[in-house]
Amino acid sequence: MIIVPTYRDHRTDVNAVQADDRWNADVRTLRLFTRDKPHVETVTCLKLRADHAEYSALTWARRWIDAHD
Repeated sequence: MIIVPTYRDHRTDVNAVQADDRWNADVRTLRLFTRDKPHVETVTCLKLRADHAEYSALTWARRWIDAHD
């Protein structure tokens, strides 16, 4: 599990999830200091290791924040 407490006023939680013999990741992004609901999504990574899937999903989450901020 990777937790980034602040990135452009967002908190990001990434957790690896096993999908058959590969790994995907669940991403939860929450805007800080607001009452908005968090954005939750499963990122299909299909990586061989859990930590690789988490870092790949973290990159995806940062791009999502940059595009929607």
